[in-house]
Amino acid sequence: MASEENTGAGASEATGETVGASEATGETVGASEATGETVGASEATGEAGDTQDEQEAESPQDTADSPSDTASAPALITAAGLGVDGEHGPLFSGIDLELSSGFHAIQMPGGPGQTALLLTIAGRYKPSHGTLTVLGDTGPRAIRKHCAIAAFDDIDELDESVKVKTVLAEQRRWLAPWYSRVPLDAGQVELDLVFGEIAPPSPDTFIVELSDLELFLLRITLALLSGRPILVVGDLEQVRDVARRAVAVERLGAIATRFTVIVGVTNPLGTEAPDHGLHDHRTLNGKD
Repeated sequence: MASEENTGAGASEATGETVGASEATGETVGASEATGETVGASEATGEAGDTQDEQEAESPQDTADSPSDTASAPALITAAGLGVDGEHGPLFSGIDLELSSGFHAIQMPGGPGQTALLLTIAGRYKPSHGTLTVLGDTGPRAIRKHCAIAAFDDIDELDESVKVKTVLAEQRRWLAPWYSRVPLDAGQVELDLVFGEIAPPSPDTFIVELSDLELFLLRITLALLSGRPILVVGDLEQVRDVARRAVAVERLGAIATRFTVIVGVTNPLGTEAPDHGLHDHRTLNGKD
């Protein structure tokens, strides 16, 4: 594994990991574009790296969208003065967070700053400043064992020329012990959880034929196959249609009844969204 040290910025400025594409889900990843730290794709997405290695106060800017029981629950994730520096300056800085179990939306402008914060929380970037604790662990490698990630450009992108059944089977195969057989319906339980009452894509559907919502949910399905308790999801705005985005929010809320879910947002989720905590860090993204 490459060094945990920060190395560059951008989407090329950010200080995280680059992903080997062939290892996980039929992913096509532009390795040098995303980050400065090299990791197998499964480890970057929370999919299998650690299985292979080891079998191995919300800030003042946070708003009160979260339900009262969430506010009183013990924090799973805490950050104080958290920041990551890029090649041309800070990507974000001065972030304080206390996240309990449930559904959380982190509001920042879309782009490198939001991506860097989410991936830092998931243990894919090493902080330049401040402290981060996730389920009692403070080092990026240890934090990765708790966090799966989904829907990040250049990290868990899928090859458009393969079928849904192929990426599900490959992901299951990557996660399974070497001596086990992977059934043809691999991933069906997770697919049902993520899609809920929405009809999931046919196993023979090519990735290129999926809508942005279906692709978003499929990438989440692949991440959840790791069984890690925390799911960190990239910018919700990648689901471009407002109505479909509302469906994505509803599905994230349902998933949050079983996993802790953290998603990046540009705008608040609104009053119709499932119970969630909204954490407004628009002025703490290292650009002000």
